[in-house]
Amino acid sequence: MYVTFSTTAAVVASFLCQTYAPYASGGGIAEVKTIVSGHHVTRYLGGWTFITKVVGMCFSTGSGLVVGKEGPFVHIGACVGGIVSKLFPGFQSEVKRRELITAGAGAGMAVAFGAPVGGVIFALEEVSGTYNFKALMAALVAGVTAVLLQSRVDLWHTGQIVQFSVNYKHNWHFFELPLFAALGVLGGFMGSAFNVANLHVARWRKANLKQWRLAEVAVVAAVSGAVNFVIPYGSGSLLELLGDCFQDCTPTSTIDLCEGSDISTFLSLLVTATGKYALFVYTVGIFLPAGLLVPSLAIGALYGRAMGMVFRIVQESYSTSYLFAECVDQDLCVIPGVYAIVGAAALLTGVTRMTICLAIIMFELTGSLESMVPVVVAILCAKASAEALGVEGTYEIGIEENKLPYLDPKKEFHLDFCAEDVYAKKKFTVLTSYGLTVQNLNDLFRQMAVTGFPVIESREDPTLLGYAPTKKIVHSIQMAAANNSKIDMNTYVRFRFSPSVSDDPDFLELDLTNVLESCLLQVEPECSIKKLLYLFKSLGTHHIVVTRHSKFEGFISKKDLIEFMRAKEREEHMEDAEQEREDEVRRRRHQ
Repeated sequence: MYVTFSTTAAVVASFLCQTYAPYASGGGIAEVKTIVSGHHVTRYLGGWTFITKVVGMCFSTGSGLVVGKEGPFVHIGACVGGIVSKLFPGFQSEVKRRELITAGAGAGMAVAFGAPVGGVIFALEEVSGTYNFKALMAALVAGVTAVLLQSRVDLWHTGQIVQFSVNYKHNWHFFELPLFAALGVLGGFMGSAFNVANLHVARWRKANLKQWRLAEVAVVAAVSGAVNFVIPYGSGSLLELLGDCFQDCTPTSTIDLCEGSDISTFLSLLVTATGKYALFVYTVGIFLPAGLLVPSLAIGALYGRAMGMVFRIVQESYSTSYLFAECVDQDLCVIPGVYAIVGAAALLTGVTRMTICLAIIMFELTGSLESMVPVVVAILCAKASAEALGVEGTYEIGIEENKLPYLDPKKEFHLDFCAEDVYAKKKFTVLTSYGLTVQNLNDLFRQMAVTGFPVIESREDPTLLGYAPTKKIVHSIQMAAANNSKIDMNTYVRFRFSPSVSDDPDFLELDLTNVLESCLLQVEPECSIKKLLYLFKSLGTHHIVVTRHSKFEGFISKKDLIEFMRAKEREEHMEDAEQEREDEVRRRRHQ
């Protein structure tokens, strides 16, 4: 019965995504980051996606799969921001729209953890990437409002905002800091291992199971249900398990983790954590709404609590040692719940590379200010160990794997290339100041789904006049046609104030100079890629025009630059791998 319910709920969630909104599957954080950076994804923040994500998330998280609701909550909040921006004219500009999407994403994270400040920092650190005071304040207002409304509902039945309030009898001790650091290193390694393993699973899934997504979900749900039914602490929700791991065992404790001997509890923790981890590796990426934050926290908390129990046994066995002198007057010196908090933060850092916002979320999640230092130590060690392995965070891997045009603010490029290399051998479609008709523009828009075109003086004189966005051109033509019935597909258009000279008394020419945007940001063909990267990151522009003495030479969009850097870095890695193979062959020959 348990397995049947789990499988049915998961299949319903996947079926909803397949039928109504495919974009509702997955977590959505990587895609929201890309949209906030300036890339447009049609229907990703639409109404059907919003409804499907909400309903599908309820089924997927209730199915017992090793998935969370935090990524979907971020996507849902971003959908609300996108829908609101369309409803109110004052928020339909691109800048206002991004601010609302950022605020909605931060509010989604705040609701997921009951952490309004953590949601704000998440919006700044992970979603926006650059400091924007208006977006920050909007995220703060949205997050606080959402959490206050959530507290009125009292979902956790605690009467307070904090989900897992802890109040330990004793504080942690300085001799435990090396263990917290070691737990952080372990979390970094395990998080990186998850990212690598999940990437291989995703590639295999894309190559072999693309046409069997519903069947895959059913099989994964059935296996997850069976495993959860067998392992010691697997039948409940991940949030309940996470909260139990944070608690301290007292004579009045009623949680399962405090029952039985220390050895049996330790083994049960390891079995549950390992089983959940194996399921986690495969489950993330299947076709239904799913996040990975709470699973990472829960698995890390299980391993952390197990490590805390081992160290408590060691401390009690050698309680007279000078090392444990701080524990002389304390009944319970080592608290496994603290290690659970530290382990949860460490594994999530290893998976996502979240730092500041995660530390704040852990504080708001537990209400334990005393645990901030161990958590920060573990986060820093987890991030350092994960980066030492050379494995990127799961969001960066997802962006790279799905070829999303997202430019990381921390991105650096060390190869020597120039702007001309980016658009070499590429033909550009440009508009001329005179000679085009409405029909010409209409055909061009049908053939090329681009956001705009550079405008030059003429084919013979490529002096750059400006940049004409497609939406503005279409809107101006539609408005002019509504006011003048003589305008048809054969009507000429111009991008200059001076009208064309014609002897035809019925000659009609539409003035589109009002749509031209000045190309203030121009570089020469010899401009280095490093400088281009700096301009795109610091100014937030979507495109840069390449000119020589005001003559149009080329056009570089943010997407063009990202694809170029990815291709060159991939070539460099292939060359390095080939060189390593050649060196290995030479060494074997000399031996």
